[in-house]
Formats: sequence, C-alpha cells, structure tokens
Amino acid sequence: MARKDICRIAFGTKIFNHKTKEKGLLIYSWTNVFADGEVPFAKCVDMNGKSYDTPMDNISPAED
Repeated sequence: MARKDICRIAFGTKIFNHKTKEKGLLIYSWTNVFADGEVPFAKCVDMNGKSYDTPMDNISPAED
C-alpha cells in the first residue's frame, strides 16, 4: 500500500466511526494508492488508545 498526500490539519478531531459505531480521534489522513485507483484514508485512535486505518467514507466529525 502506497501513501501519498499525508495531511495532519485535522489532528485531534473527534470522529464517529459508522462501521464500528464508536467515537475516536483522527490523527491524520492520506491518499491510499491502489493499482486500480486512489482512496482517501484516515489514521484514527479509538477510545481505548488502539490505532487503526479506515476509509474516510466510514467516519464523520462527532457531535459533542
């Protein structure tokens, strides 16, 4: 997996992951380059401190 365009502007943004139904924090985003295209991805941390990668389509800003 190749990463390009890493962006840390949204560091610390509270997010809601629609796939896991959990809140977390966004660390950074990037473009994941596949053989057949490019997909925007995010590195996030869940409420237990575990980091994970997910497509940006799976998350949205969380309401407080």
